[in-house]
Amino acid sequence: LELVSALGPTFIKIGQALSTRTDLLPAKYAKGLTGLQDAVPPFSAELGRQVIERELNITIDKTFSKLSLEPVASASIGQVYRGTLRATGEEVAVKVQRPAVLSDVALDLHMLRS
Repeated sequence: LELVSALGPTFIKIGQALSTRTDLLPAKYAKGLTGLQDAVPPFSAELGRQVIERELNITIDKTFSKLSLEPVASASIGQVYRGTLRATGEEVAVKVQRPAVLSDVALDLHMLRS
């Protein structure tokens, strides 16, 4: 799983898809790939918070009364933080896309097609 994770989001997605395809892979390999369904390592929480501020054009301290320091979940293309909006008290999930994920996936797909 470490190798697939290190290869990036495209290969994580392929591994996730193959984990359900025992008609294509021996069952033990498919079972081994199931860890990619919910065990993708997060990227830096500091970077995640920077992306939130930049993409939403906000300041976290002004917008949220609480925002989890670490992501509550991470996946191949992003991760999720739990927060409480300062203005309304509403609890929200804040999804953050992995930096450069679109260009990484585009490059991977280009290389796979070549």
